[in-house]
Amino acid sequence: TQSTWGWSMVLQIAAYPNEEVETKVLGGYIRLNKGITLTHFMGKMILCFLGAYAQAAIETLFILLLTDKNGYKIPESTIGTTSGNLILVDLIFRIPSSAIAGHLYDIFGRKVMLAVGLGITVIGTIMLPFMPNIFPMLALARIIFGSGCTIVGLAPLIADYIHDSDKGKAIGIGTVAGSLGGVAAVGTINLFLLSSKTIADIHVYAAVIVVVIGVVGVALVKGGLYFKNSEGHGKKEADGGILAGIMLARHPWILMGYIISFIAVGETFLSASTIIMWTKKHYVVEVEGSLQATHIMAVVFGMVFITGGITGYITDHMSLFTNVGLTCLLSFLGMSTIIFVNNPEHPITYLGLVLWGTSLAGLGALSTYLVDRFTPEEHRGKAHAIQGIASVVGIIFCSHLGGFLFDHWTIHAPVSYTHLTLPTIYSV
Repeated sequence: TQSTWGWSMVLQIAAYPNEEVETKVLGGYIRLNKGITLTHFMGKMILCFLGAYAQAAIETLFILLLTDKNGYKIPESTIGTTSGNLILVDLIFRIPSSAIAGHLYDIFGRKVMLAVGLGITVIGTIMLPFMPNIFPMLALARIIFGSGCTIVGLAPLIADYIHDSDKGKAIGIGTVAGSLGGVAAVGTINLFLLSSKTIADIHVYAAVIVVVIGVVGVALVKGGLYFKNSEGHGKKEADGGILAGIMLARHPWILMGYIISFIAVGETFLSASTIIMWTKKHYVVEVEGSLQATHIMAVVFGMVFITGGITGYITDHMSLFTNVGLTCLLSFLGMSTIIFVNNPEHPITYLGLVLWGTSLAGLGALSTYLVDRFTPEEHRGKAHAIQGIASVVGIIFCSHLGGFLFDHWTIHAPVSYTHLTLPTIYSV
């Protein structure tokens, strides 16, 4: 039997020779899969930058849009509720968007769906400041923008492009690229505001920037269906629909990736909101509290930027059990330190912020790594769809739970939720 199998492999190789070889980039730091080049890799990094840029720019502009006296003229007392309702509608519609787009990625290929997602994102960005009313038109614009961002973000290019031994490092580099995109978004918005541009004008400028960056990124990524060769040999059917993505959870590490997406992304949203509210409660002057809260979050996301590449490297070289445990421990210690000191200006608070920011980079890298590493190639789009749905549901669940705990129990209650969920992740 072994001899027959061996000869059949020889005959297959002779019939369909593969002259593609693995490529190493960044001085040999990242090893690419066969048929993938530095150009394709750079396209993925540009798209990481783009995704963070678009999301950060519009989220920053969204509050400015709602509070703009020349805009939708929302009463100050209802801005928070209106914003929350619009974001909730956006998140709810991202669930079916993820399910549909993930399946289509496995049918039509990466480049086609990325182009579709880019177009939808740009249309939504331009629509936001020009709608005649809040509901339903502004909500519709927000849904269109969110769906576009979801489609672009679902492309499983790290899984397609990067050799298994280096996926963690590539995810880390993507995290760094995304952090740069977020910083660039805030920087360009500030420049436009200093130039006395209107909020509507800035949306249009942001859309133009997204188009330019997006066209370059989409042009550089690999076209076609990656799991079929040019002659159609070795074809694998991307069947099963979105149900296939759910059934992949039978693999314990893919299930773990889904769980981390649900708990960790939601916990990140909850912890960030809690820290901002906790910080502002320490100040009598609201402006001072807002400035310190912004400063604290800058430290956290600065650590995500600094440690993104490091955590990706560790993911490739450390036992998965140890990695999950260490990441959860860092988050646990970071949040505990912040609440225990109970002083947003104390030096030890900043130590807690460093630990927490490092854990955020680690949890994000872990979730993507587990799904990308263990998902069969013909189902990667659907797996990313389920991962995205888990993240959205986690944010909705944690935001509502955190608000209830904060209003009806104590400001420390949301952190208690974090203390319960992180050991749960490791136990599972």
